[in-house]
Amino acid sequence: MKAENDINDRSIVYSPGIEEIVGSTMTTRGAADNVASLPREISAGIFWLSACLVVRDGARLVHNHNSCFLIVGRDSTVLVDNAMPSGWPDIRDQLAAILRGRTLDYLFPTHPEAPHMGNCGPLMDQYPRARLVGDLRNYHLYYPGAEHRFVTMAAGEELDLGGRRLVFVPAVIRDLPNTLWGYDPDARVLFVSDAYPYTHQHEAGQCGMTAEEMPEAVRPEDTDVVIERALIWTRYVDAEVVIEELEAFLGSYPADIIAPAHGGVITNPKALTAVFEAGLRRVRRPRD
Repeated sequence: MKAENDINDRSIVYSPGIEEIVGSTMTTRGAADNVASLPREISAGIFWLSACLVVRDGARLVHNHNSCFLIVGRDSTVLVDNAMPSGWPDIRDQLAAILRGRTLDYLFPTHPEAPHMGNCGPLMDQYPRARLVGDLRNYHLYYPGAEHRFVTMAAGEELDLGGRRLVFVPAVIRDLPNTLWGYDPDARVLFVSDAYPYTHQHEAGQCGMTAEEMPEAVRPEDTDVVIERALIWTRYVDAEVVIEELEAFLGSYPADIIAPAHGGVITNPKALTAVFEAGLRRVRRPRD
């Protein structure tokens, strides 16, 4: 299926040898095979990085994305989420391939859970000017002594990167109370953390594909691994209430591209919103 939005469908052309960057679960096919590999530019100045986890779903092995997104402005850069600690070699190398010696200025973990903030420590060590931004109400417990590098941001506030902004917006899917989403209003890219998850096959080549490029269409049941195992509260909450909130949110923050932490990049938000909503309805616990 052809993506609705035209994003870079190959490796980053200005990074020689990028096709050689492979991790424990990353795609091993690069530009030479005309298959997208990571990191990947999904909109001008916005790059997709990932270090997938291999998980068991019944009798089969599937991949679950641990995606991160680097936004490059004229003056500053910010990394949205930063993956599990096990993904550090992949994230480190992919980030270096994009930055090419430029520093990382901000880290925005959408909430304090390993798939989203698991590499804050090594990233702050590697980039000593980088500061943590977001709802940081309990991060002093994780990084005692680093409070001078914290910049607390609330929903509605924005980070000026020079020529572009990252707006902090309220999360509809809140894994933890201090979850925030991000929004680039000019590029119309929405960073949704745990929302819009789906697994993909345990095969080379699929880790860097958008939802619309997958060999088979993403199904509601492909959302089960994350929704059932990580978002357990969805069993006890009326899915229609969440869906209504999501629809209202999308009306206020229109997106051409949706960038989830646990799924591939989405270039047809309308179609994948329907899949995600169906996934929420699937796990709704029947009333006694």
